[in-house]
Amino acid sequence: MRSHRSKHQEARRLRLAIGDLARAAAPPGWTGIAVRRAQVGGFSRTSVTCDGVEIEVRELDEPFRRLRELSYADGRGTWFSCEVRFTPESRSHHGHVDADAFPFPAGTDIPGLAPLEELTTFPRETVPRWLLDALPTAVPFSLRKPGDSLWERPDRSAPEPAPVFSGELVYTPLGHLPVHGFGHGENRRVFAVVLDEKTTGDGERLCFMNRQSMTGSPYWVTRGDTRSTGGGITSYVLDDRRLVLHLTPEAADELETETVLTLDLNLKPAETEELQAALKKIIFV
Repeated sequence: MRSHRSKHQEARRLRLAIGDLARAAAPPGWTGIAVRRAQVGGFSRTSVTCDGVEIEVRELDEPFRRLRELSYADGRGTWFSCEVRFTPESRSHHGHVDADAFPFPAGTDIPGLAPLEELTTFPRETVPRWLLDALPTAVPFSLRKPGDSLWERPDRSAPEPAPVFSGELVYTPLGHLPVHGFGHGENRRVFAVVLDEKTTGDGERLCFMNRQSMTGSPYWVTRGDTRSTGGGITSYVLDDRRLVLHLTPEAADELETETVLTLDLNLKPAETEELQAALKKIIFV
């Protein structure tokens, strides 16, 4: 099972999974997909349009349910509507979430229990007028009562910030990287190749290691200190000017890159030759 390092990373991966489900259902030659979700409590509506035509996509309920949980901000609630747009040839996506506006088409009646479920699950100090109006006439509890166990949440001295619960969503994976620094070496029987954006080492860094990974791959790839993947390079092309890596979608998402990552090499000819020999010790594709 893949472990998520933060709420933000888990939320991003859930949106990528939603995109993959939509892509799989889209017809060949599509140019744009929009996935829209509206939800209050257990009442929800999901629509997916591909180039303006609605298509059916299954298994979206669970990722959206989890996204609402991750986006909850204490005392502020979570989003009621979410829209994410995807394009072909890229793992990027953009969209927005809204935690205030009525999420459904005008005239939609929200079932009476849905507002109660919403406010029980995601308490908020400020409740939109439309949500108050949708509550049953006799509400058996106050919307916010200090000390009421119904609203108690675990006490965290330094809670992790939630993903965006209202506002813009933007994910732009790395597609190009200029490389000015290169090094390789062996330590404790682990051979590593390092490519740096800057010679000072304070920019982007990719590291390739011939260390056995949890996936069974004989090598590991890291980007910076927080992103890594076991294997995932399906092929690569190296010449005197660039290194082009072709990655599986899963590996690209772990590294937060496109599936085709181009590294523009600003190296001396001798260094490029060293790089070619060093990579062959690690990546066998």
